[in-house]
Amino acid sequence: MIKFFRKIRQKLLTENKLSNYFIYAIGEVILVVIGILIALQLNNLNDIKKDQSDEKKYLARIQLDIKQDLAELERLFLGDTIQLDAYTYLGRYLQSDSIATDPIVLLSKSGNAFGIHWFEGKNIVFDDMKSSGKTGLITSDSLRNSIQYYYRLFDEVIKEESVHNNSILKYNDNIYPFLETGSGSDLGMPERWKENSNEKSFYNFYNSLINLDEDQKKIISDNFGLTKANILLNHKVRLLLHKEGLKTIKAIDAYLKQEK
Repeated sequence: MIKFFRKIRQKLLTENKLSNYFIYAIGEVILVVIGILIALQLNNLNDIKKDQSDEKKYLARIQLDIKQDLAELERLFLGDTIQLDAYTYLGRYLQSDSIATDPIVLLSKSGNAFGIHWFEGKNIVFDDMKSSGKTGLITSDSLRNSIQYYYRLFDEVIKEESVHNNSILKYNDNIYPFLETGSGSDLGMPERWKENSNEKSFYNFYNSLINLDEDQKKIISDNFGLTKANILLNHKVRLLLHKEGLKTIKAIDAYLKQEK
């Protein structure tokens, strides 16, 4: 093709047809420009297809992360319920002699009560999008805003838990001087995983619990109440994240189906 146009150009020059040559030259420039524009358009189309493919991949991975977050949150909800039930039982025991004082029951409830629950979550994919400046790949403004709001709540849960769990640790420290816990590592553990085979430390704990005076009971009961309040605060902020996670998963589903 290039040789063909070169021959035409040489013929026009040989025949001294300058006006025709200039017309030809202009036409050749126009053809080159058109060729460049076509190439750019094809390149843009390829870029658009690549961006659309990357968008779908990112959304699928974000959706998977959120589903795993929801599963973790649901495990924490169960743990919160068990823990709140245990603190409630122990609090009622401290305020009343009518509840059974079976050592196994008290040890079991104590094992369920003490401990800290943390939400870890998975935000690697979204953080990768943010750090690489790729959040713009999500072309739907409403979906992008929904995902960004979910991860703002995600960060808020982490911050809130840090505050509340540090408070719980402080309240636990307030009651430990009144309870003989021994090593504490085996408290509430099933038999096969106990390090202390003679269970002496557990009965020491039980005896210290049932022999508390009224002032000690009040101090422990008050700290149990404060601990429950902070567990409940953790629970509520996790519920908000869980609710938003369900909405975001549905929004991603609807968007991906629409784009097929």
